[in-house]
Amino acid sequence: MPGAAVLYVDRGSELIVYSNPRAQELLGRTAAGLLGESCCGVLGVSPDGLSPLTDALRAGTRAALSPMYLSPPGQGEMIVGGYRFLQEFESRDTVVLLLFPLATGRDPVFARPLGGGDVVAVLGLDNPASPTPPAPGAIAREMVDIRFGLMQIVPARDDVGLPVGSTIPVALRDTAIEQALDISRALLSHLAPVLAQGAKIRIGLAHAREGQTPLATLLAANNALLRLQRSNSGELIAAAEPNEALARAGVDSAEGIFGEGFTRREPQAYFAGLVGLTADPQHADDYLAAVVALTLGQRGVSAAAIYRRNYDDSYDYVAGGLAGEGRATAAGEKQLPRGIRQLAHKATAEQLRTVDRIGAPNGSCAIYPLRLYERALGYMVLQYGAASAAGEAGFAPDASALHYLATELSTLADWRRAGGTEAPTQVTVGQTIDDRIDGYVGDNMEGAIDQAVFLSRLDVPVAVIGPRGTGKLYVAKVIHQESGAAPEQMVVIDCREFRSRKDALNRIARELERSAGKTLVFKSPHLMNPDAQLKLARQISSRILADTSPPRYLPAARMIALFPDNLEHLVRYGGLNERLASVFAGYPIRVPPIRDRKRAVLRWSHKILSQEAARRDRKVSGFTPDAEQAMLQHDWPGNISEMRQCIVGALDKTDKEWLTPVDLGIFKGLSPAGPGRVPQKRAFLQFLAEPEPDESTYAPTAQEELGVALGEALHSLLQQDAIRPLGAWLDDEVILAACERFRDNMRAAADFLQTRPRNIGRWMPKVLSRDHERSSSSLWQTPRTLVRRWILEAAPGAQPPQQLAEAMLLSHIATQCEGVSVADRARIMGVSTPTYLKRLQDIREQTAGEPVDGSKAATE
Repeated sequence: MPGAAVLYVDRGSELIVYSNPRAQELLGRTAAGLLGESCCGVLGVSPDGLSPLTDALRAGTRAALSPMYLSPPGQGEMIVGGYRFLQEFESRDTVVLLLFPLATGRDPVFARPLGGGDVVAVLGLDNPASPTPPAPGAIAREMVDIRFGLMQIVPARDDVGLPVGSTIPVALRDTAIEQALDISRALLSHLAPVLAQGAKIRIGLAHAREGQTPLATLLAANNALLRLQRSNSGELIAAAEPNEALARAGVDSAEGIFGEGFTRREPQAYFAGLVGLTADPQHADDYLAAVVALTLGQRGVSAAAIYRRNYDDSYDYVAGGLAGEGRATAAGEKQLPRGIRQLAHKATAEQLRTVDRIGAPNGSCAIYPLRLYERALGYMVLQYGAASAAGEAGFAPDASALHYLATELSTLADWRRAGGTEAPTQVTVGQTIDDRIDGYVGDNMEGAIDQAVFLSRLDVPVAVIGPRGTGKLYVAKVIHQESGAAPEQMVVIDCREFRSRKDALNRIARELERSAGKTLVFKSPHLMNPDAQLKLARQISSRILADTSPPRYLPAARMIALFPDNLEHLVRYGGLNERLASVFAGYPIRVPPIRDRKRAVLRWSHKILSQEAARRDRKVSGFTPDAEQAMLQHDWPGNISEMRQCIVGALDKTDKEWLTPVDLGIFKGLSPAGPGRVPQKRAFLQFLAEPEPDESTYAPTAQEELGVALGEALHSLLQQDAIRPLGAWLDDEVILAACERFRDNMRAAADFLQTRPRNIGRWMPKVLSRDHERSSSSLWQTPRTLVRRWILEAAPGAQPPQQLAEAMLLSHIATQCEGVSVADRARIMGVSTPTYLKRLQDIREQTAGEPVDGSKAATE
């Protein structure tokens, strides 16, 4: 077979008995250097049976070979495919291998090299079974549309490769395989609208492991894709199994991303050049000039011109140029060769809609239509030099490049209505930000607002009860505003900030003294010192100020307290004084978590997005349908506060116009079939008829949940046999949570952390430099959320919160890292070995001399 490297291998000894010149060139050896050599040794594979090559040598059947990974000594790594069959040669029973090189380690797949911790995804298009084959170029154009869809959702830090046949490679940077599975579901859901009827996309994933080359990782992802395509399980996503890069040869000729040879062929290189250009709507002329210059640099092209279609099917010349010895030069239409000018005005509208190339097969000029499926935007005219005219084939842009160029041109103002109709949308988008919401957000909170309006007319203490982030402070503002008081007359007292009994008593006494006509809002009063709680309860219930002589009445003021849980539970388990609870127990307003207010999820999210985008002076249109679906299905344990953190994090990660599930980091409810329906709201009577869940007798605090989550994160880390600086990440999250809690008031944040403000400024560059590493780790997401919950709810304590968090992680390292070296334990803590040992000693002294790190701590 022309172009194949041919090897005859003795079936018994597996030694090479014949090689053709192409095999000698491929392996970098002479015929004598190959004769009598071990086939496995020459091709650089293990003879232990794990390679598909050993299967090919020992199998007794004729078959096509799926892509195989080879590393011939001195030749570097390569991927080959081909065929095997049995044939007698010089009275020997031999296996004949026909090998075709498909890719080498020198072929650039992504813009940046793969690193450890990256995940490679190979997307493959499965077209529906059809009695007629697809039209020429149809698959290429569909793959370009799919790539445009991927560019809308894949973060900028990741790489989307060029389509190769019916596949596209994607590099997900610093991503765990579990997170890559979630991202893959989001990709499939987002791409569903652009797929032809019945078509499916499947995704194979492979993690770039230490010691594995990028080409081997790409092959492992490709083999995972082939495994999906060959099975009838209906699964659309699969991660590579161990030794997937060495998967055995299949029984068919499917090759996935290596099906057309992963080489930088001329049309592929031209396509890559187009992708590297930026189509700026404000500078369309510059983009067209760059396209012409790139085209003139192709083999055999001596002149090029681009024409745009008008409403009356006439065409205007918009850009062109001539190839020169040193560089291409721009040219007006009259400066173009006569052949281009004559051919440019001969094309008919029907030809431009249906034919991919207009011109004589061996002519010196050719027209290449620029169209989006049936809609012609214009065309490109090329003239070839003397060599091409003499019979040598000149450059011809393929369907992928032409469709990509037409799609980019359709975004430019002058081209948008070329042909009289708007350009089709690549992927359906979501609803734009709703700016018509009155007030902060139109959310009645299942009756809490109506209750607040009613109680605003009564002079009674009010308890607003609900989990963190549900909008309790908003309810308090409604009570204050509906009472007719001025906005500045509302005073919020955050009881979490009191560092001592004295601090609490002094601040409360001061605010009560000057409370006439005001609304005092106590946030989390159950976290105050018990004496302070009791004294506040006596003053509110008796309406008499304490520590005044002669006694004086409490000024006329409204009293509101915000509690994270029902009062009975807080009295029993949360440190709430029973007397203070009884003061506020008369008229409680319960604010349900946002998971029970699905109608308000999108309204809150749109309002938050509008606020945060305005704060950053960013143009953001809204959420994609997939993002809205994921937000509606998400439980939002942190409620509106978590939603704001989620949206802020998404805006910090992307500069795109629409926020996607990948940006938000939430994937619940996504389906490869695309955005589903919004869950129907339950009828009011049905809601009342549902039994209330039994109240648990014990609810762990955020600090206790954090301790458990740190243990699980460490366990996952050890299972993956990886080292991550969990201690440094934990310290980072505590610092960021403190700054968020005090709204970047460095003095207050430093007081809470029991340090100096300048230390926070000194720590922050390193904290921010590790943000991407923390946010991309799937095992860290739960601890990250719990740290923020803990810091937002915690009252200042005797110990700095960083020390408390460090002690929790150290205790887990002591129990789980028996077989881990001290140096690796120090790396997990994110500190040097001496610092780790010093902190270990400090913890041991604080625990009354008990070893924290097991019996070996003293000897190590």
